[in-house]
Amino acid sequence: MINEMLDVGQLVRSKRRQQKLRIDDAAALTDVSVDLFSRLENGKGAVRLDKLLQVLDAMGLCMIVASKKSDLVSTILRANAIAQEVHALSEQEASS
Repeated sequence: MINEMLDVGQLVRSKRRQQKLRIDDAAALTDVSVDLFSRLENGKGAVRLDKLLQVLDAMGLCMIVASKKSDLVSTILRANAIAQEVHALSEQEASS
């Protein structure tokens, strides 16, 4: 679930690195400036929605908008809470 632009930027950066692209290559692939791509990845400055959607599409990502009260969002929140619990438990085991 995305709460701020930095969350989007981290997803874009992760996808770019997964594809082994340098930032300038990713910007060229998505037909945006390196400056815009960098601002997006760092959650800094304004990025127009059309440019954000263009980058997401080119990087193989998409945006889903849903009601906060929908079953989809409830399921995602529960899954996220479980993942956080599992992560915390594995960190506890690792430090033991």
